[in-house]
Amino acid sequence: MKKDPKTKTLYGQELLDLIANRIHEYGITPQKGVIVDSSVRHIASKISVQDGDKEAMIKSYLEEVKRSLLLNITQYEKSNTSMRSENKRRRYR
Repeated sequence: MKKDPKTKTLYGQELLDLIANRIHEYGITPQKGVIVDSSVRHIASKISVQDGDKEAMIKSYLEEVKRSLLLNITQYEKSNTSMRSENKRRRYR
């Protein structure tokens, strides 16, 4: 790799340092959102390694699951309604 004659550092070193710092930040930031694998053991494992109020984390996770379920139910209801409408139109033709 080439060095910058002015700074005596490798070209692109600032970018490499920035990337390394960002990776480190992501590693120490607690994970948020719904865990894809919904097994109780997996969720318990994820929560057990976090610092803080475990009950609050569980409550937060369950609220996220609730929001996700309600969103999916709404989408399925819309889909089913449009399918029913299409079936009715076909019958009356």
